[in-house]
Amino acid sequence: MVTDRSYAGAGIGGRLLAHAADLAGELGVGLLRVDCYAGALVRWYERQGCTPRTVSRSGAPGRPPWPHPTPSR
Repeated sequence: MVTDRSYAGAGIGGRLLAHAADLAGELGVGLLRVDCYAGALVRWYERQGCTPRTVSRSGAPGRPPWPHPTPSR
């Protein structure tokens, strides 16, 4: 889900997320997962009612897994 940056602050992203959550609930889906890495975006999802979770992704061969916050609602 992406909105044009020229509409930042207009509440469109929040309305889209709320609609997705409502639709998911109607379909019996119990969890919405969002992948984002930028700290400001993670905080935005938290303000929308998402809860951060930590997910480890596989790193490059020979490197440790890369953990990052994954907000869920």
